[in-house]
Amino acid sequence: MITLSVILPLAIICFLGFLLAKVNWLKQAQVQALSSVCFSLLIPLFLFKSTSQTNLSSGLSWTWFAALYLGMLVVFFAQFHFMTKVLKRSNANASVSSLAATYSNTVLISIPVLIGLLGAETAGQGFVLIAFHSAMLFIITELYISSITIKNVVNSLKNPLVMSITAGLLCNVLGVTIPTVILEPLDMLSTSAIPLALFSLGASIKFLPIKGNRSEALLLSCVKLIVLPGTVYLLATFVFLLNAEATLIVVLLTASPTGVNAFIISTKHKVQEGISATTVVFSTILSVLTITLWSYLLY
Repeated sequence: MITLSVILPLAIICFLGFLLAKVNWLKQAQVQALSSVCFSLLIPLFLFKSTSQTNLSSGLSWTWFAALYLGMLVVFFAQFHFMTKVLKRSNANASVSSLAATYSNTVLISIPVLIGLLGAETAGQGFVLIAFHSAMLFIITELYISSITIKNVVNSLKNPLVMSITAGLLCNVLGVTIPTVILEPLDMLSTSAIPLALFSLGASIKFLPIKGNRSEALLLSCVKLIVLPGTVYLLATFVFLLNAEATLIVVLLTASPTGVNAFIISTKHKVQEGISATTVVFSTILSVLTITLWSYLLY
């Protein structure tokens, strides 16, 4: 019941955004503007504030990172190998599909669930864990699509989410105290970040093109929501011997649906656009059930 009471409000906010876009109360340009504000300003501020105030002395270790990132790499390359060797897909095609099967919408889905279950201070450790999740997967994908360049690497690291987490982590480690006159407006903006971003996510789903091979998109969604967190669970439990709380954190960070940025990457290179968009939609809908299940089993 606790798990459902945490997840249900998030799902309702997301659905409300979709509903208002569906009945044309929100136009695509308005949704794009709202998403831009959320991901360029509100979410980075939320991540900076949370990371700067996270308790880093509460057991966070390299084994947490190893379970999370090794799990992502194992599933990414297993998916890539299957598509290139068995299905005879091109490297570009296979890498974009592998990205869709492993790139997690951690900030909007996993983090709010973890905060609801564990509290902001404990869940804040998740911010540190996901600092380079986007950069790692984007760089690998770019490497298979086209030759990786210094510019692409720098652009990945210049992502507002990466920069805000890094800045918050530096303030935390260096013991920088944020003045109250700055912290109070940060608190106000941070409070609105997740609800508005979830609302814009739901509205954005209305404008994603659901097309292409829907069976393949459903398969990728299952890999994303079941196989990936399952792999991380096995690594966390039997290889790195994480405790129950750490296991819950790393599993839920990978149990969230495919992030919209996976579709943006596919659009940029004009590869698997329909599959990526459909995977975002399918995995977002199905994640209400799968995250509830993972949370119930591990919490």
